[in-house]
Amino acid sequence: MAKYDYKKLAKKVGWSEKELNAFKNFVSKGTNESDKALDEFYNNPLIDSGEGIALTSDQINKGFKYLYNLGFTPKGFKRSNSPFGTDEDYIVQNPYSIEIVDFYRPSFWNDFRVPVYEATGGKRGDRRTMKYYISGGKISIIG
Repeated sequence: MAKYDYKKLAKKVGWSEKELNAFKNFVSKGTNESDKALDEFYNNPLIDSGEGIALTSDQINKGFKYLYNLGFTPKGFKRSNSPFGTDEDYIVQNPYSIEIVDFYRPSFWNDFRVPVYEATGGKRGDRRTMKYYISGGKISIIG
């Protein structure tokens, strides 16, 4: 496993899947060093401005495939238990990008953190976004 300088990693403009997982695991430790790395993440100009840290095209494709499967059958019919509303359906059916915009602590009782993603979808001039995180195998749409 690669050893990272997590403060430098927090300031990058893009992350690979390995870097994302390493950073997520590190900031979930709840140590002084992990808190400092999380502070650097929030001081990253991309996070501060609301843009987010870019993911690789493979991660974006994997993310939209996951989201599509939550809302639609392989034949394209909306699932009866879809977690999505009309706007989210539009985003998932017209994928554009996914960025990391935050880290969320789903439990008050431990320091475990999950990435908050912002998915953007739609055609130029009609792009929409949704923010979500996944914890315990379930998606929570928060914006």
